[in-house]
Amino acid sequence: MTAEEPAGIAGRGVAGPRAGVPATPGGASGAPRGGPATSGEPARPAGTPATGTAPASGAALEGDPGPRGVWVLSAAAVRRGDRLAADAGLGGPVLMETAGRTAATLLWKVAGPFSAREPVVVLAGGGNNGGDGMVLARWVARWAGPTAVKVFLLAEPGRLRGEAAVQWSLLARSGVPAFALAGEPAPGAQQGSRQNPGTGAGAAPVAAEFPEPGAARQPAAGSAGAAGPHTEVGPQPAADRPAAAGPPAAAGAGSGVGLAVDPFLDHLEAAVARARVVVDALLGVGVRGAPRPLAARALQVVGAAGVPVFALDLPSGLDADTGEAAPVVPRATWTATFAAAKWGLVLGQGPERAGQVFVVDIGWPQETGTGVGGTGGEAEAGAPGGGTGGFPSARVLDAAGVAALLPRRPWDAHKGWAGHVVVAGGRPGQVGAAVLAGTAALQAGAGTVTLAVPAPVRTEAAVHRPEIMTWALPATAGGEWDAAAVTALAQRERERRGRVVRVIGPGLGQSPGAAACLVAWLGLDRPAARDPAEGASDDDRPADAPHGRPADGAPGTDGEPGARAPEGAAAAGSAAAGPVCRPTVLDADGLNLAALLGIDRLRERPGSFPLVLTPHPGEAARLLGWTTARVQAERPRAAVELARRAGAVAVLKGAGTLIAGPGGELYICTRGHPGMASAGMGDALAGIVGAFLAQGLEPLAAALVAVFVHALAGELAAPAEGIPVQATQLITRLPEALDRIRRGSPGSAAALGIPGVAWLRPPLEGDGAPVG
Repeated sequence: MTAEEPAGIAGRGVAGPRAGVPATPGGASGAPRGGPATSGEPARPAGTPATGTAPASGAALEGDPGPRGVWVLSAAAVRRGDRLAADAGLGGPVLMETAGRTAATLLWKVAGPFSAREPVVVLAGGGNNGGDGMVLARWVARWAGPTAVKVFLLAEPGRLRGEAAVQWSLLARSGVPAFALAGEPAPGAQQGSRQNPGTGAGAAPVAAEFPEPGAARQPAAGSAGAAGPHTEVGPQPAADRPAAAGPPAAAGAGSGVGLAVDPFLDHLEAAVARARVVVDALLGVGVRGAPRPLAARALQVVGAAGVPVFALDLPSGLDADTGEAAPVVPRATWTATFAAAKWGLVLGQGPERAGQVFVVDIGWPQETGTGVGGTGGEAEAGAPGGGTGGFPSARVLDAAGVAALLPRRPWDAHKGWAGHVVVAGGRPGQVGAAVLAGTAALQAGAGTVTLAVPAPVRTEAAVHRPEIMTWALPATAGGEWDAAAVTALAQRERERRGRVVRVIGPGLGQSPGAAACLVAWLGLDRPAARDPAEGASDDDRPADAPHGRPADGAPGTDGEPGARAPEGAAAAGSAAAGPVCRPTVLDADGLNLAALLGIDRLRERPGSFPLVLTPHPGEAARLLGWTTARVQAERPRAAVELARRAGAVAVLKGAGTLIAGPGGELYICTRGHPGMASAGMGDALAGIVGAFLAQGLEPLAAALVAVFVHALAGELAAPAEGIPVQATQLITRLPEALDRIRRGSPGSAAALGIPGVAWLRPPLEGDGAPVG
């Protein structure tokens, strides 16, 4: 093992948070952390409760009904979380030390080792984000030696407050070369310069605190850089570090030199040019709007160098809530975000600017995560959407959580067990939309699939897939849907018995007949009956039949076991006052017609039968009465509002598809591929949702699984098929996507080898993970 190779990473793995500090989704820079630090590794404060823990990824918090996954929070929620953590006994010093050390471990994993020839350059600001960067610098210096890292503080040391001031003082005792902005010189004094940076009244206090590069200097006793008992699992000190503390060097030979702006930027440019990696610790979640001119100039220096960037919490200047980014915001190669992901990392330009994102657990107690992981936000001026406190919190879908929801077929399953999907659509000229939805439903596991189309296009619909049935329904002279199709479809469905799910909208059109059909199918014209052949109710279902799947012996189809409905069931159904209401997926023209009815009317559907909406931003805008631009600017809020007003599950499609439940639940899918922006993708997704409803999943679970499987299939298709990915190519990859999810791919937090660190978007197996 070399001096630059931390033992914990090369061998047995590196501890994240210390033993005894709760390893829960933890705090973020830019939050109100209070209390002084007395050493490089603060002990847990007295009175810290011995709470249970929850990892940053993979643990469902109490009361969370959906799959596991990291949280996505607004800046306001993060600040609230830090306050709750402080109330629980975890103050700012503990959170900052844990954040900085774990980020340093991750940095070494993805970009190390480091040396004086290939150092780490830390660009730090004067707030908590800068404090996190200084902690990181101390730990890199401990593992690789003080010359393996340089710190550039874009602030005057005398103006630092709180933990940032404490960390600057600790950095002084670590021997790390550091540069800072000089204060205003006294009258008649000469400002420090690049040639003589230690001169001038403004530079003197800083110069007195730090030694010159290369000067003999040993770390102060008790500091993070001092050698001494170190029994934790983790990176070990560099071999060439002194074993004991020594006296400080002579004053006036400081490496923590104060520089005027231009010399500071010149030194930064020279250091960045030979750096192995630049750590962006300049601006945190508390900064909104474009960076100020001086910060912008420093970021331009970093961006122009072409050196890999490791951002702390989020790239400097990226809006933590909206993902808006000024041109100077650097494109990070990696981002270590603290406590939870931020909305700005998954919305807008965030995914492009943040690179590979890792969520670092810094020690929030479990009850803290529960307290901030809800659907509301605290009031805060300037928050997105008119100062309502930021966006609601969400969970990130991951493979482990989705795998737990997948339906598991018994060994004696038959096609009736997997349900029957009926796709209602396919007007002349748009038959392909219905075919795509039906084919996707079949590939996603539906037992049987039928395309219900206007009679004139039945032959066209039937030639695509021999496994898919077709029903010819009444049509107008022009081939559009006729209102009489309602009765015809209901009769055909009753003949099938069993569990039937409707996917309404792909290629439906917006003719008067189609509108009349939709009103009837939703039961908005008259009271509607539930199909008595739908199977056991939730009350009758045994405990081992999860996710709404019917109990054994429930009516099936086609003479398979359990196929016969109870005596008189068909007669009871036909005698109902109106058409049977069934679990429904509304897509495309089904949504456009619903917008004409008014989204709030969807809550009036009889019995509140399962309903899933799958709008793209334009359709969502029509449903909500918003502009498309507003939907895109407020995607999390739009998804929650769609679900609330419709009393249904809403899937807001787009980059970072959002899934909202009627109870305020919110999830985001970070998977997918830009090549999926092509025709027919939405039709395929609607069919996949229908397939999982037909297999017995509850509406929210069906939507979560469908979105993740759809996105993963698109990722799998892109490298093999090229860009853009065609919907038919994605559909052929659905079985592979399902198989990967069942096998626990893509990725897991354990694969990193760093406790307390989770991928926001794990790389696909075989794609070459950026670490390990």
